[in-house]
Amino acid sequence: MKTGLFCMLLLLMTFNQAFVADDKPGLKVPFRGKFFTTDNLGNLFLVGRDNSIVKVTKDGKTSARVNFKIYGNLEQLDVTNPFEIYAYYRDQQTVLILDNLFNQLGVISLNNQSTGEITAACRSFDNGLWYFDAGNTKIIKTDKSLNKKIESLPFSSWTNESWSPVNILDNEKNLFVNDSTKGIAIFDVFANYYKTIDIKGLRNFQVKKDQIFYFDGEYFQSYDFKFFKIDTILQNNSCKDIRMDGENLYLWQRDTIFIKPVSG
Repeated sequence: MKTGLFCMLLLLMTFNQAFVADDKPGLKVPFRGKFFTTDNLGNLFLVGRDNSIVKVTKDGKTSARVNFKIYGNLEQLDVTNPFEIYAYYRDQQTVLILDNLFNQLGVISLNNQSTGEITAACRSFDNGLWYFDAGNTKIIKTDKSLNKKIESLPFSSWTNESWSPVNILDNEKNLFVNDSTKGIAIFDVFANYYKTIDIKGLRNFQVKKDQIFYFDGEYFQSYDFKFFKIDTILQNNSCKDIRMDGENLYLWQRDTIFIKPVSG
């Protein structure tokens, strides 16, 4: 485990249920939106109820703001590459590729890619595209021109359940396909099915090395998918979501996100 991640986990474990964000140093960012995410540089991305996107730097300053209203509901915001952001608008079956200031770099329409619906899409580690095709229940990888590179076997080859993923994440080693009612299915980078993790009810999650980090409504936990071990990092029943990136912990409590330095 890298030193920075080890220090972060060690410090996080000193927190407890009595944690109150206001009594510790850090920044406060007002937020009454749908969801938020973070990148590995410590930037915070806020997705509003009106589908607006706001970028807040790790020192609490707003650096960019945009709202692509014509595309409807913003389902997933992939900031794994801070300089090439993928925004998936499920209503219009469209992926917008944005730079770090939300200028459009490209538009990918998925309307003709399935006999069903594309329920989730994300950036591939090599700046291509992964998406879930509900028509043939496959995970498919393409380049930005939608030239097909890889596709999985149908999900029926390993499950009898009907999957409808809400988000996908590529961490360069594995692909994580999350259906909030079924769990997280793990594939390798060639779309070969590996296994399913029985963690349900998630809207968002993170992957660092061999661990999945997620907040289940009260507990911020890590799951080691190599050794099948769950650890509770932080318990807090007043949070809506918790993430960690860079050297910061991000806690969404009521109408505020608290940015806490946890290492360094």
